[in-house]
Amino acid sequence: MAQNVVINSVTYQNCPEVDIPLSGGGTAKFMDTSDANAAAGDMLNGKTAYVNGTKITGNIASKAAATITPTSSSQSIASGQYLSGAQTIEGIVCTNLTAANIKSGVTVKIGTSSDDDSVATVAGSLTVPTISQDGTTHILSIS
Repeated sequence: MAQNVVINSVTYQNCPEVDIPLSGGGTAKFMDTSDANAAAGDMLNGKTAYVNGTKITGNIASKAAATITPTSSSQSIASGQYLSGAQTIEGIVCTNLTAANIKSGVTVKIGTSSDDDSVATVAGSLTVPTISQDGTTHILSIS
């Protein structure tokens, strides 16, 4: 935000910043921060800024890359932190979960019942075998 600045009785209108030469070379820069509204909880841990002339240091935690392995319990990534690396949620692998291995008429669901979009469904096709025996040769047949 620009301010009116008075130096040696001279008013400079709408100055957003002032550069003052240093005796050893270079300049000191003064910025108007009166309209800033950041707080420590708005910035990453260790980062600094000035608000209304007061230096503040951020305190938002940073979460590095992690892998979440599914379990039988719900897991969550806590709020109020910056995800500084990829968060990988592993998929569920079900070996031998095929229709041919499930009894006909049975449906197996994997996922949460609260969100049907996350449920994988496999309907069975395995039927009860029919066993017969030839009355003359006594040979068993399974179909």
